[in-house]
Amino acid sequence: MASARHFFKSQSAEQTRAEIKADITNSRTAQRDLQAAGQHRLAENMRQAADEAIDELNDLDNGTWTPSHA
Repeated sequence: MASARHFFKSQSAEQTRAEIKADITNSRTAQRDLQAAGQHRLAENMRQAADEAIDELNDLDNGTWTPSHA
């Protein structure tokens, strides 16, 4: 998922956390919708995106998260 958090260093941890949680929710919703529609390959992509966002959230909680492109 494209998110501003990867481009701005000045974003607060709370804003970053909220973005990551929204990405997780959106990815899981898309995953379920795609599975229901029989689009299993795309659903797998959404599962992977959610897992990456969960990893980001863990990094943020551990204090090791940094923006990718800032």
